[in-house]
Amino acid sequence: MNKLGISLLACLWLALQSGAAVADSSATGPHIRVQLLSEQSGLQAGRENWLGVLFSPDPHWHTYWQNPGDSGEPPSLQWTLPDGVSAGHIQWPLPGKIPVAHLVNYGYEGANLLMVPISVAEDLVGLQLDLQVSVSWLVCREDCIPGWADLSLSLPVTDHPEPGPQAELFQQTRARLPVELQLSGLHEVTEQHISLAFTPPVSGNWQVLPLQAGVIQHNQPQQRVETATGLTLLLAKSDYFETHAETALDFLVTNGEQGWYLRSELNSGLNAAQTPLWLYGLMALLGGIILNVMPCVLPVLSLKAMSLRTQGTTGAAKWAYPLGVILSFLAFALLIEILKQSGQMVGWGFHMQEPVVIAFLAYLFVFIALMLMDVAPSGARLAGMGQSLTQGHSFVSQFFTGVLAVLVASPCTAPFMAAALGVALVSGLSASLWIFFCLGVGFALPLTLLFIFPTLTRVLPTPGAWMQTFRQFLVFPMLATVVWLVWVFAGLSGNAAQAMLLAGLLLFALFIWLGRSQSTLLSTGALVMALVLMVWQLWLVAVSDTASADVRSAFSRQTLDQLRSENKVVLVNMTADWCITCKVNEQVALTDEALLTLFEQPNVHYLVGDWTNKNAEILTFLQQYQRSGVPLYVVYAGQRSEQVLPQILTTQLVIDAIQNAREELQP
Repeated sequence: MNKLGISLLACLWLALQSGAAVADSSATGPHIRVQLLSEQSGLQAGRENWLGVLFSPDPHWHTYWQNPGDSGEPPSLQWTLPDGVSAGHIQWPLPGKIPVAHLVNYGYEGANLLMVPISVAEDLVGLQLDLQVSVSWLVCREDCIPGWADLSLSLPVTDHPEPGPQAELFQQTRARLPVELQLSGLHEVTEQHISLAFTPPVSGNWQVLPLQAGVIQHNQPQQRVETATGLTLLLAKSDYFETHAETALDFLVTNGEQGWYLRSELNSGLNAAQTPLWLYGLMALLGGIILNVMPCVLPVLSLKAMSLRTQGTTGAAKWAYPLGVILSFLAFALLIEILKQSGQMVGWGFHMQEPVVIAFLAYLFVFIALMLMDVAPSGARLAGMGQSLTQGHSFVSQFFTGVLAVLVASPCTAPFMAAALGVALVSGLSASLWIFFCLGVGFALPLTLLFIFPTLTRVLPTPGAWMQTFRQFLVFPMLATVVWLVWVFAGLSGNAAQAMLLAGLLLFALFIWLGRSQSTLLSTGALVMALVLMVWQLWLVAVSDTASADVRSAFSRQTLDQLRSENKVVLVNMTADWCITCKVNEQVALTDEALLTLFEQPNVHYLVGDWTNKNAEILTFLQQYQRSGVPLYVVYAGQRSEQVLPQILTTQLVIDAIQNAREELQP
């Protein structure tokens, strides 16, 4: 136990010896004792008085700070006070980091006092006042146990109350409180990070802890950048952070020994005192130009540029390509704004989070690769459509070349573009449209100059046999893009779905190759089969992505009894948002692809009971197994048997328990 914990317990012992607290000023729960204490022997009217709730958990158990981190729940104090008496906010001492597996929580190990200021009206002098508080808490080690208690103190209101035996305890706690002076800072939000800039009060190894939940990933390191004007921290953004919802963020700045509160305002980039918007537009312009050399974009645009040496572009078709590019970028900006207003968390390349979109792009790039290898039949309508995307010179083909190039470039973030996109994604619609417009202009500029000024094509190599070799070489960056897309697809949909996609792409390539047959019937049939195969698999991906979103069902005693009466295998998971072990198990053991596949079997069911809030039905279920807290995992083989699993799970342990239950139910 640390020195503060020892001192706190020593002061508590003195308080108990003095008999200062009445009988109902303390309560005991599993692995913890709580007490309502007063700094003075009485209350003084017209000035600030201090009460506090002392939490004294058992060794190796802990309670939580106001933001518990990745899991947990902070204590809550609800006061019932006489007229003329009011309570202020809890004064939270500096917390410590509590790592659990790959999670990080914030809280207090050992005794911890939460102080609250109490104001008393002057006309209450001479009275004896009853002060009551309802306390709720969560005490955790590997498992977590919630608790509740009603505490009270009866204190006189006097002109000059004497310090009580707990006064030293209050003074020691004050030394652990953040400084009252509030710092100020600015933050910017990108797709994956929050950049926080501020001036530290003194030099030191400063870290920040958000006062709100769901802002940062607490288990990720905070990258430091020292600047001439202060310090910038790069914070990994939480998946639950809503970019548009928070214009101001509150942090605790601490080095473990000292602390300051920090209020950070959103840096929109629109303030004249900050970076001007035209500079972000210039960054977007340069970033757009660099996007042209991305591996998935270069083959499409290289062939288009080379074809200009033999066949120019005339009339309105010259402007079709930049029009397709710019309108596509603006469409992205509008779509992102619509999704932001609906509460979605989106960024540049957000459509790459949809498995069906990734699968479609994989099919498209395989087809273009086959076309570049002259495997796709040149006379087929499907091949002709792909050919027009890269070699046609009509207005329509030029326009859709621009659309295709933007689509495949969207997952990339080139230099100079990250800051501009970050501003666009946290700013209003007008700023977002401006930045995406500049991005589109930069992206379209190189090829557009060749369209408008044909003489520039003279700098391109003279056409010859080398162009066929170069054309075939471009197959490899196309196939490299397919490899990357399939890898991304596996991360979203799992290894089994990845294998199905690879098998579909192989059959698709086979059907396209068969489409080269001299037999019109075989050629047409093969190309139709290729198209049907692609549409069918995209439909399967879309359906499976929706169907596999959640294999869980909400727990109820009625549902459990019904499934057991039908001789089903049932896994019951009793969990809560504040439970550390629960969250570790859910992320490490209960999301494995093999286990999720098992849950999809018709005779296996997964019921989840959420004990985040009080629930009498779940409490009764826990007590049935002599448990006072979560997690609790039970596997049922119908009505034949039940097995309580350990609180620390592995995927194989759960799979074995379910398989054993299935075997037990076999006739």
